[in-house]
Amino acid sequence: MPLPLDELVAQPSLVNLRAQQSDWDELLFEYELMLDDMQAWLRGLSDEQIHFKPADQQFSIAEIVTHGCFSDEMVWGRLALLAQGRDGEIDPKTLIGGAGARNDISRLDLEGRNEACRTLARNTIESWPDPADLATTAPHPYFGALNAKGWIYFMALHRGLHRHQAEQVIDAPGFPHSASVQTQPREAYQPAARKTWLARDAKGKKQEAGSKKQEAGGKKQEARGRKQEASGKHTATATKRTATKKTATKKK
Repeated sequence: MPLPLDELVAQPSLVNLRAQQSDWDELLFEYELMLDDMQAWLRGLSDEQIHFKPADQQFSIAEIVTHGCFSDEMVWGRLALLAQGRDGEIDPKTLIGGAGARNDISRLDLEGRNEACRTLARNTIESWPDPADLATTAPHPYFGALNAKGWIYFMALHRGLHRHQAEQVIDAPGFPHSASVQTQPREAYQPAARKTWLARDAKGKKQEAGSKKQEAGGKKQEARGRKQEASGKHTATATKRTATKKTATKKK
C-alpha cells in the first residue's frame, strides 16, 4: 500500500511512530514500491524530457532522481552504523540542499542508479545485527529523531514526494510533450502488481455492467411476458363473449 504522503508531511511525528509498527521486510517493501513506481514512470519519458528544466533554479526530472539516489546512498551508509548503535547523524544541509543532483545523465542510467539503490538497501538490511539497535536515533530537520526503522520509512516517503515533484515538471509550460515515447495511459506503466489490480478492477466493472445488462434484459422479457399474458386473457375473454352471444341467438 502506498504511503499516505500528505498525512505524514502534515504530521511529521507519525513517520517514526508508523515505522515501528512494521518489520524490516515491510519497510523494505514500502521503499522498493516507491522505486518501482519511479522506474515504471521513467520508461514513458524520453531523454529530452528528463533533461527539461522549468526554470534555471528548478530541478529537471534527471536532477530530481539523481538527488534521490544520492540521498538514499548516503542514508543507507549511515544506517549501517545506526543499526549497530553507533553515531549515525545525517547532515541536514546535505538532505535539504539537493546534493547529488545531475542533469547530464540518460534515462537508462537513471534506471540503473535506482536499481543500485535497491541492491544497496537489501544488502544493508541483510548485514545488520539481529536484533538491530532501535534505541539510537539521528535527527531529521523536519521529521525529528528517527531510529533505523524511521529512516527507512522516511526514505520511502522522500522518494514519493520527489515523484510528485517530477510530475509537476511535466505540467510546467514548455515541457516537450511531442518528444514523449509514452504511447499508453500512465496506468500502463505502473508496476506489475498494480497492472494486475487494474486489470482485475476493469474486469470486475465489465462483469458488473454485463450483469446489469442481463438483469435489464430479464426485466424486459418479464414485462413482455406479462404483456402477452394480458393480451391472451383479453383474447380469451373476447372469444368467450362472442360464443355467449351466438348461444343466446340460437335459443331465440
